Amino acid sequence: MTTPQVHESAQVFLPLSPRGRAAIYLALGEPPDRVGRALGVDGSTVRRWRQRPEFRADVGRVRLRLLDAATATIADGDAR
Repeated sequence: MTTPQVHESAQVFLPLSPRGRAAIYLALGEPPDRVGRALGVDGSTVRRWRQRPEFRADVGRVRLRLLDAATATIADGDAR
């Protein structure tokens, strides 16, 4: 299975902290080790961040925004 290069190139467009980008990647379902590589940190660092309640809340907020965007896209398609 090939790994898409989206995450590495996305860093250029995301003016977020490494934790902010990690929250996005995790919300998209990326494993901690891959997220760590994309951010230049160890996977254990990402796993440690995941243990923090405020970070888990950030991941949850990102997931909700992704779900809202997907729902809106589907609704727009149904309106045509």
